[in-house]
Amino acid sequence: MGKTPRYLQIVHLIREKIEKGEWVVGSKIPTQRAIAEQFHVNRSTVVTAIEILKAEGLLEGRAGSGVYIVNNQWSLSAAISPPNWDDLAQWSLQPPSNHTVQLINELENRKDLIQLSKGELGPDLFPQSEISEALAKVSGQLHGFGYGNGLGDSGLRAEISKHMEKYGLSIAPESILIVSGALQALTLITIGILKKGSAVFLEIPSYLHSVNLFRTADITIKPIAVTKNGLDMKELFQQKITKGASALYVNPTYQNPTGTTMSTEQRQQLMEKCRYFQLPVIEDDIFRDLWIDEPAPAPLKTFDQAGQVLYVGSFSKTIAPGLRIGWLAGPEDVIHRLSDVRMQTDYGSSYLSQVLIRELLRSGLYEQHLQKVRSRLKERRAFLLQALTLHLSEYATWHAASGGFFIWVTLKKKINMYQLFKACLSSGVLINPGFIYNESGPSIRLSYAYEEIEKMEAGIIKLKGVLKDHLNR
Repeated sequence: MGKTPRYLQIVHLIREKIEKGEWVVGSKIPTQRAIAEQFHVNRSTVVTAIEILKAEGLLEGRAGSGVYIVNNQWSLSAAISPPNWDDLAQWSLQPPSNHTVQLINELENRKDLIQLSKGELGPDLFPQSEISEALAKVSGQLHGFGYGNGLGDSGLRAEISKHMEKYGLSIAPESILIVSGALQALTLITIGILKKGSAVFLEIPSYLHSVNLFRTADITIKPIAVTKNGLDMKELFQQKITKGASALYVNPTYQNPTGTTMSTEQRQQLMEKCRYFQLPVIEDDIFRDLWIDEPAPAPLKTFDQAGQVLYVGSFSKTIAPGLRIGWLAGPEDVIHRLSDVRMQTDYGSSYLSQVLIRELLRSGLYEQHLQKVRSRLKERRAFLLQALTLHLSEYATWHAASGGFFIWVTLKKKINMYQLFKACLSSGVLINPGFIYNESGPSIRLSYAYEEIEKMEAGIIKLKGVLKDHLNR
């Protein structure tokens, strides 16, 4: 198609996608900008192609929304409308993500953007040498790539049990379930344990507000504020707590997105109250190993004498999200119940990833990696705080976490946060606005974990320019 005009190449591509059923009736086609970038043309060329396909009856523009597929070649010739999958999806048990969250998920793979949004370690912090060494050790030990029993590799569960002893937790391997990250653990709890119509007390702001997790099981979410000291316990225990139909989700260590950490005293008080009210607790502790200044207070699970805490950990933040390995610890009968639910969905996590992490833990390579990561995160956090002081003191205040990945920035003046998000994006910077975490105030979650120092500084300077422009209008 080298000699075919670019606008006709675009027409042919879209027709082909529609004819093959890859782009179905009711779905929205990519933006003009995305198509223009793919074909290295200006947007007027894309507009020409779209107008041709509109004239053919394949596409239809909808004001303020985009361009949608309304027919395929078969439906045009048969004069019969095909099923509208977009309409059918509205009845799905899983609601779609917030539009901004979907956009961020797409944009986080863009190399041309400064990524101040990403909640993962940057490529330069990937433990290449440690993983290579671990793989070399286990390469001759690989066997039996079967489904397993649903709990996960017994050797990995034994190593995680030993690892949790460093936190002050004594949990047998039989009470540990290997999962594909923290979100899968929370999903299993939602569908396997929580009663339909239950109430979950959920922090606000919280990253879980961006993923619609509990809404899939007809769960009522009761938001509880996060203060500078963590979960607002006074507000929590003023709520109606129904025995057998309530649960608390809490992220007490380097909370995402605010970075707050509950003190030991607060943790003890919370668990005493939860015991009194017989309130089950889901403790999300995925950032624990990423302490920077000093180790975090002991997990809530260490104060659990009645088996009412389900503890969630993960290697996605400390090693790499692509390994898809986390764990869930709790009473043995609960873990086996959730293992059964797990076997009804995907039959277990990657065996190779499990064996790899088992060796990283057993050999001490994981701890060796963590020491390097903590040192680098400390440098990056200090630099980002310095850049914020230098460039944004006039516009914002912030909270510096003692671990994890994030700095929670609160703007001093009200501003349209969606417009700010879009303006930053146009300037080449991707941020996470607070509203995706159900935060009503003008706030931003900034990450120092992914980008290197030079890009972070460039991103803060661009953010300053956008703020200055918006606030001086």
